[in-house]
Amino acid sequence: LSAPSPADRPPPPRAPRRSTTLPLPLLRPTPPGAAPLGARSRAAAATLEEVLEAARIEEASTAEASEGSAAPGGAGGGASSAASLPGQKGVLWFANIYPTKAFKFDFRQELTHKNHLTMIPDLLPKGVEVVRMVPREREGGAFVYFRAPPAFVLQVLRNLAKDEGSKEQRFMKKEDILSKVCSGISQYLKTHEVRAFLCPFPVRAHRVQGDPYLEDLQSRFPSARLRVRVEPANSLSEERIFELLRRYGELQDIEKLADGKGFSASFNYVSAAVAARNCLHRATVEGSSSSSSSVSAGGQDVPATLPKLHIEFEPFMRKWVREAITSNARYTIPLMAAMLVGTTVFIWDPLRAFSVQIRLAGLFSLPAQPAVNNGKGGQGENSGSRSLGGLWGLFIHGWGYYNKAQDSILKAARQFQAKAGSSLLADFWADRSQEVNELRRWLTDPQDRVLLLTGHRGNGQTALVREVMGVDAIHIDVASMLEAGGAVDDRIFLRHLCKSLGYWPPQGMDRQMTAILDLMLPGSGKLSRENEVLVSCQRVFSSTTQAMLLWKKRWLRSKSASAPPLPLIIVTGFTAENKARREGFFETIVTWAAYVSENQLARVLFIADSSFAEPAMVAALGNRPERLDVQELTDAGPGAVRRLLKNHFGAGYQLDLSEEELATVGGRFRDIAALVAQIHEGAQPKEAVRRLVETAEKTVRGLLMRGQQGAKWTRPQLWRAVRLLASSHGSDRGVPYDVFLWNVFRGDEVGLQSMKESGLITVATRGVNNDMDGPMTDKERAARRYKVLPGSPLFAEVYWRLTDHAGLAAVLDLEVAKEDIKRECASLQEYEADLVRLQEVDDVRHNKWRSLRDPNEALRKRKEQLLQLILEQHKKLEGYHKARRAATATLGERKEKFSAVVKEEREAAAATAAVASELAHTKSQGGFLDRIGLGFLARFGLAF
Repeated sequence: LSAPSPADRPPPPRAPRRSTTLPLPLLRPTPPGAAPLGARSRAAAATLEEVLEAARIEEASTAEASEGSAAPGGAGGGASSAASLPGQKGVLWFANIYPTKAFKFDFRQELTHKNHLTMIPDLLPKGVEVVRMVPREREGGAFVYFRAPPAFVLQVLRNLAKDEGSKEQRFMKKEDILSKVCSGISQYLKTHEVRAFLCPFPVRAHRVQGDPYLEDLQSRFPSARLRVRVEPANSLSEERIFELLRRYGELQDIEKLADGKGFSASFNYVSAAVAARNCLHRATVEGSSSSSSSVSAGGQDVPATLPKLHIEFEPFMRKWVREAITSNARYTIPLMAAMLVGTTVFIWDPLRAFSVQIRLAGLFSLPAQPAVNNGKGGQGENSGSRSLGGLWGLFIHGWGYYNKAQDSILKAARQFQAKAGSSLLADFWADRSQEVNELRRWLTDPQDRVLLLTGHRGNGQTALVREVMGVDAIHIDVASMLEAGGAVDDRIFLRHLCKSLGYWPPQGMDRQMTAILDLMLPGSGKLSRENEVLVSCQRVFSSTTQAMLLWKKRWLRSKSASAPPLPLIIVTGFTAENKARREGFFETIVTWAAYVSENQLARVLFIADSSFAEPAMVAALGNRPERLDVQELTDAGPGAVRRLLKNHFGAGYQLDLSEEELATVGGRFRDIAALVAQIHEGAQPKEAVRRLVETAEKTVRGLLMRGQQGAKWTRPQLWRAVRLLASSHGSDRGVPYDVFLWNVFRGDEVGLQSMKESGLITVATRGVNNDMDGPMTDKERAARRYKVLPGSPLFAEVYWRLTDHAGLAAVLDLEVAKEDIKRECASLQEYEADLVRLQEVDDVRHNKWRSLRDPNEALRKRKEQLLQLILEQHKKLEGYHKARRAATATLGERKEKFSAVVKEEREAAAATAAVASELAHTKSQGGFLDRIGLGFLARFGLAF
């Protein structure tokens, strides 16, 4: 702009008197040898003289580095290039305001959105106005468009004149003022370290000399390698490129591009490359000292076209990795697979063991509570199990308060249910406090054997243990793993198992990697599907064992006076139907439980019904019953059931049930709960008992008619069992085990165990004295110490009712008799065939005049033996045929009775039809007589 003359120029307004130094609000300079403070710390402001002094230091260092280059224009100048006092504008690039985005899922920018608003205004000298800011979060910085007001420009001129010892300058080149301010800010930030949140490098400021390319392409990320293209080509030397780029950071290398149109520069840090690209892109620069900056035209020097830079990021790492993988796929893919598998050993397994330790710590992290007296003059082991110190102890105590709050909420919910009158389980065990205390003592005492809590199915064992132990145990619900989709889906099965033990991250990722590797290299996955799941389960148990060992060592290192506490692991949900759905899993978990129990690492309790639990677990333990400790919960007595119902329904409720009806329902929790539910629905107590019996009868009838899929007993065997058990109805005597085994299964104990697993029968111990045994020795009494009973009291009533039904009993007796006849006939045919072969020997001797010496008459004795056996079989067949004839006669009688009833009904129906026809005929005649006036005759005849 043209400078106005002194006469035309109005006098400048007098500014209010103030200090000649303008503060620059920066962070407190870091003293030598001290670590930099955070970005929020405030310090004494820097003066404008310090900024200008930093600018002069920057110019001196630049002049020394670029010796021989053209110096910038001095102060003053003509009217065509001078700037008047109105404000000057410029652009700065502030680097390291944000953490540079390294990849697509880098989330650090989500925490630093406001860094440019809180930091940049404090990094500019006081008096400089910020016009606008353009944040570039991916590149880690922001563009700042600022304006220097006239008062700030005047202050700069005064300070420059004061420093140079000349008069105050009214006019100066715009570039000189902006370069002084920008270089001063940049140099000041280099000597006074400022750091932003989550940024590893200090903040830097650079003046923008070009026209930056602002893009938001999602697939491009900042890189430490730049591609610098120069227009025109070969107009800048490598030395000049180094001079331009070095001010932004240290360089690793500069290479010339293959096409000769530029250079490839590598910085040590990504932030330096970003600053160089944003400040120099599309900037015009002076050539190097070796190249001319003007050309001769017509005898005059005309400025040549200044070189222009075009700078782009070069995705060096991504390109190199892609090329390395695609060019060497034969080696890189197996190497990547090996690295993924290696993460399991070095990363995932330690993390999983630590997560299991956290799960175990939750059992012993509750504040000390009065423990149950163990009967040995002291308290249980949990009384001194919460004395770990240090950071680990603090963490455990914090985790304990969380568990305590969770347990308090569950207890409050249970108490609310009890007040509402719906806690039937509490009433069921209210009269059996001694049994509950024994169970609690059994669960808290140290054990070196696997624990098994058994009883009749539906007796509430699982709910009782949860009530007794609360959150002081790890619960593994196998039913949710084997029945809720886990029997088919491996992922659901493993996820439930890992969640129960606190095992995280769960198994499954390794199996997926194995499948991918098998897809790429066929034949690498040698394990079958089921064995692979079993191996995953063994890994989970192995990691849990390792966590228990680490927990025990940590406790011993704490120098605690008490013994290390043993966690209680409760396994529930195994039934006779689901234990074989995952082949080998039941045996694996029982074997692991025996190992951790014998090594005093944990106590493992299995809860299962008595139909299968003990024999199956003994078989899994290698037929060593001494490794198993069994406790059985019995049913409630009739008196306890009556008191329970009175407590549940209240004293005013009339419970008109006889002792026989209560005995029919029995003392099993599931049956009592069904009875209570029926009464709550509005049924009378007697009607509710009748419904329960009818439901059980439908179940037994269905099994008698259709059998059970997968069972190892037949329908005739079930009817023999029903007949035999009904004969002892009304007493607890039962049927001796040996008698039941032979008469029903002919000695096949596999079928008896299968029927027991179906819940149709139970096996119990017999009393010391039994009237039906008669005088017996101790050995004989020990050999016959078991008896067979119906599966439940409801089944006992059903068995008696079915045998009392003549028609159904005859049908089933006929089927049993046919099976017995078929079996005995087969044996009889074998004896007859043997006898025929022996008789052929005698026939040959008589017909061929051959003699066979038989001094002992063995053939004759053998024939006599066969004849005796045939006679025995004949007697058996007579008995079976007699039963068949009796059943046939019964069915015939019932058929005749039914035919007689049908005949009588038909005759009655025919008579009724004849009367109706006669009435209709008489009515029709009466209508005709009425029409001719003789209707009274028809009415008289009908009455007669």
